[in-house]
Amino acid sequence: MTNVAVVSNDIYDELHLLEQGMRLLLAEFESKEVDGQAPYSMRGLMITPSDIERTLEETEHRPEDDALAAFRADRLQWEARRDAEEDEGLRDDSPLARMSRALGLSVWERRCVVLCLAAELDIRYESWFGYLNDDVTLRVPTALLALRLLCDSEKERDSARAYLAGYSPLKRFLLRNETALERSSLKMPLRLDPRAVTFLLHTESVDSRIAAAVAKYSEEAAAPGLLFDERLQISLQLAVSQERTGNSGRMPFLQLTGPSGAGKKLHARHVAEAFGQPLLVVSLDKLEGDAEKRGEQLRHIVREALISGAMLAMAEGVGGDSLLESYKSGLSAAIAEYAAVSTIPVVFWLARRERRGARLPLPEEASLLSFAITVPDAARRLTLWEMGGSDRDDPALYAQLADKYAFTAGQIEGTRRQAALLASLHGRSSADMNDYAAASRSQVQHRLSELAEKRVPSRTWKDLVLPEEPLALLSEACNRFKFNETVLNRWGFGTKLPYGRGLALLFTGPPGTGKTMAAEVVARELGLELYRVDLSRVVSKYIGETEKNLRELFEEAENSGSILFFDEGDSLFGKRTEVKDSNDRYANMEAAFLLQRIETFDGVTILATNLLQNMDEAFLRRMQVIVKFPFPDSAERERLFRSMLPAEAPLDSDLDFPFLASSVDVAGGHIKNIVLAAAYMAAAEDSAIAMRHMIRASRQEFHKMGKIVVKGLFDPYV
Repeated sequence: MTNVAVVSNDIYDELHLLEQGMRLLLAEFESKEVDGQAPYSMRGLMITPSDIERTLEETEHRPEDDALAAFRADRLQWEARRDAEEDEGLRDDSPLARMSRALGLSVWERRCVVLCLAAELDIRYESWFGYLNDDVTLRVPTALLALRLLCDSEKERDSARAYLAGYSPLKRFLLRNETALERSSLKMPLRLDPRAVTFLLHTESVDSRIAAAVAKYSEEAAAPGLLFDERLQISLQLAVSQERTGNSGRMPFLQLTGPSGAGKKLHARHVAEAFGQPLLVVSLDKLEGDAEKRGEQLRHIVREALISGAMLAMAEGVGGDSLLESYKSGLSAAIAEYAAVSTIPVVFWLARRERRGARLPLPEEASLLSFAITVPDAARRLTLWEMGGSDRDDPALYAQLADKYAFTAGQIEGTRRQAALLASLHGRSSADMNDYAAASRSQVQHRLSELAEKRVPSRTWKDLVLPEEPLALLSEACNRFKFNETVLNRWGFGTKLPYGRGLALLFTGPPGTGKTMAAEVVARELGLELYRVDLSRVVSKYIGETEKNLRELFEEAENSGSILFFDEGDSLFGKRTEVKDSNDRYANMEAAFLLQRIETFDGVTILATNLLQNMDEAFLRRMQVIVKFPFPDSAERERLFRSMLPAEAPLDSDLDFPFLASSVDVAGGHIKNIVLAAAYMAAAEDSAIAMRHMIRASRQEFHKMGKIVVKGLFDPYV
C-alpha cells in the first residue's frame, strides 16, 4: 500500500482515511477465507465449523498483515501532523475539530465519531458493516468493530472500552443510548445522536428538539451596542476572567437582574462575544411541564452548549417562584454536568429580581456573582429615542417621552414600532403623543389583572365637577408626576430622597362625590393604565398571604408603570390598634408592611376613603397630596345634571335643571343614577327625556337612600 497523503484538516479527509482502513480490514477478512467457511456473500447468515476454527485462531493474536500495520502507522503520523499544525496556530475550525476541542475528545473518540458518521453519509457502508460484524442484521458500527479498526495497540483497546462504558463525553453526549439486545456488549450498536450528525454536517443551527425553548447567538454575529453599559461590561468580563484564570476551579455563575428589556441578554451576549464563545439562552418558562420530558430537554440543552463551546444563560421569563422551585433540582444537575465537562464553563442567570443563592440551582463548584441592570436615566432614554427617530418627528416629543416613560431600550424600540403602526392605521405620517401613550401600554407584561380590576379611563377634566381648590390640587398632582425627572434628577433633589420618590394621592369625601371619576381623569391625563385593587383577591385569612399578595401587586405595578387605585382604602390603611390578641398583631403587621411598601413604591398610588378619621396617621404623612371632595352645592348639582346628559340624548323642552339642582340634594353618584333611570323611562315610552321622568327617577333614588320625600318638594311639576 502507498503512504497516506498529507491532506487538509477537513472531516472528509478523515472519512477518506477511515475508508482506506476499512478496505484493508475487508481485504484481511477475505484473505482468511478457506474451504469450508461461509462464503463472502453469506457472512453473518450461516456459521460453519471452519468459521469457528477461524475465530479460535484469531484469539491467538496473530500479527496483522503488513498493509494494515503500515496503515495504522501512517494514520498516527497524519494525526500528529494535524495536531502540530494546530499547535502552530493553524486552527482547524471544521465542526469535527470544534466539537473535539469543546468536549475534550481523545484521538480514539474522534476516530469513533468519524466511523459512526460514515454510516450516516454513505449507504455502501451498511453491507460492509454487516460483513465485518459477521452479522447481516448489524449493518451499523459496533463496539467490536470500533475496537478492531480504530485501536493502534492493546493498551489503547483497554482505554477504548472505558470510552464506551458511559463515563466519557463520547458516550454521554454523542452516541445514542442504545443496548445490544440479547447480544454481547461487543456487538453494541454505535450510532450518533441526531444532533451530533446535524452539527457535523452543518444542517441545523440548533437542536430541533429544543429549538422552541432556546436561542443561540454565535460569536460571529456581533451583539448590538444600543444599551452597552461599558462599566457594567468591564465588571462582568473581569469577573469571568478572574474565575477562569484563577486557581479556584470554580465556575462563574453571573446573576443579571433588571426589568424586561433592560439588556440582560444583551450584556451576556457581549461577554460571550468578548471571549469568542457563542451564547445559548434557555427560556425556562418554555420548557416542558412534565418532569421526565423536561429532563430529556435539559440533556439536549447541555449537549448543545457543550458541542458548540457556548456559555449558558438561563432566562426565568414568566412563572416566578413556583416554576423555579419545581425546576431547581433538574437545573442544578444539568448545570453541574455542563460545568464538569465544559473546558470554559460560564453560566448566566437572567431574572427580573435578584435571588439568594439558596433559591438558585447552584452546583457546588459555582461562584455566584450578582449584577443589577437598571432602567436608563432620562438623558440616556432621550438618546435612545433620538437614535431610532426620523426627520419628521418632533424633537420636543422625544424629550416628553423620555421623561414620562421610564422604559428600557427594548421597550422604547417596541413602543416606537407600535406607535408608528397606530399612526399609519389612522392615516398619519408620524405618531403623536396619543399614539405613543397607547403603544406604551402594549410593551409591558404583567399579571395585575389577577389581583386588580382594570379600569379604562374615559372621563376628562370637563366631566369632573368640583370646586376650584380640589381641581387645582389634582392638576398639581399630575404635574408632580410629569416633572418628576426634572426635579429629582436634573435638579438633584433625588439625592436628598432615598425613598418616597413616587406619587401617593388620597381622595376623601362622601360617597358619590367623584373620587373614582377623579382617579380615571388622573390616569387619562398621565397616560397610564389604572387598576382598581380587588380586596377579595388580596386579603387572605392565612397568615402571611396578604403581605405576599400585596408584595406581588406592587412589584407588578412597578414593572408595568400602572396606577394602583385602592377604593375604600380605610379597610387596608386603617389605624393600627393596641395588641390584645394574635389577630391584632397580624393586622398591625399588614399595616406596617403597607406603610413600608407605599414609601418605597416609585409609581402612582391613589387611595379613596369616605372616612378620613379612620386612616392611620402614618399613612396620611406619606400622602403627597390629599384632595377633599366636598358635597356639591346647587350650582355644582346643576352642572352635574347637564354633564350627565349626552349630546345625542333627546331632551324635552320642559327640563328645568335649576329646579332639579335645588330640589334634589344628592351627590354626583346619585345624580348619575337619576339621569340614567329617567333615560330608560323615556325610552320605554318612546319619548324625549322630560321632567316627569326626572321626578319619578328622583323619587326612586330617594327611597333607595332612605330619604323622606317632603310633600310639595317637586311642585309644580307633580
